[in-house]
Amino acid sequence: MTGRKSIEILTKLGVDMNSSQMMVFKAIITAANGLSRSVTYKEIVDAIKKIADKKYTKAYVYRQLSSLEKEGFIVVDAIQHPKRYSISESTLSSALARKSQHTLSELKSKHQAITRQLKLLETVDPEELAITAYNTLVGISPGSESTIIEGIENVRSTVIREFADGAKPGDYVRVLAPASTIAEGLGPGGMTELRIIQGASKGVKVHGMLTPFQQQEMSTELIAGFLKTLSGPFFEAVNTGNVKVKLAREPVQTYRMVSLNNDKMLLYLTHAKESDVAALIHRGKNAGLIDDAVSTFDRLWENGVDIAEILAKMMNSGKM
Repeated sequence: MTGRKSIEILTKLGVDMNSSQMMVFKAIITAANGLSRSVTYKEIVDAIKKIADKKYTKAYVYRQLSSLEKEGFIVVDAIQHPKRYSISESTLSSALARKSQHTLSELKSKHQAITRQLKLLETVDPEELAITAYNTLVGISPGSESTIIEGIENVRSTVIREFADGAKPGDYVRVLAPASTIAEGLGPGGMTELRIIQGASKGVKVHGMLTPFQQQEMSTELIAGFLKTLSGPFFEAVNTGNVKVKLAREPVQTYRMVSLNNDKMLLYLTHAKESDVAALIHRGKNAGLIDDAVSTFDRLWENGVDIAEILAKMMNSGKM
């Protein structure tokens, strides 16, 4: 493999060889004269001065060292004083393997989302789309028509209209989403989640299922952070017995959707923090897809880990 090809692959893995992080990495190798020994912070700073001909603050250098350690590029011996930093071929290989696996997982997720979107677009009737567009512009309700929705606000308002406001006492709302949307910074829950959860007070059963894409520990603190602004309404809804949240035990790549009974579903076509493309599908148009999504949800739900109970205990113990 050529050097240029290797640099291209490293860039695709998120390793920028011209970044400050890699400059510090190079300084460690320079100070250690290869992979032969560990070096101190002072030796690293001296090497940086020679490489960059520039002075960096202590906090800045330590921040880069911390980042390198977190990603597994370097090993830190904190027992010795001062601390010593080292690089080995095995640690470097392991760090790049982890980056490769993470990148591959993300690409597979995007590929599946695009594949679903393409399959859906292949079934679209242009005349039906034209009618739907006209009806939307003139304010005619779409009724039982299935359609593609574009725009973050349009997706959000559709969820509220069709699945929060549209649910009646005794209805069953299922929410299936990848846990990575939380891990990647989905942030505090918003109006969409709040409106769905509020349905519990009128007798709507709301079940949320999170699915990890790869082996990773999804801590209750992480999920609690997402529910932070919803904590009051969320636990009020939990107390009704109508709201439950579970986490799948094993990684799985599947639908991201909201469904109302077996009647209709909103299929998100991206796994972005705020999806801007989705398909509203009614049973009359694609019963098979809805049934498959619902059965997938129910199968995962049966073996999932109940998170609501854990969060309730955290709240009662003052940890939230």
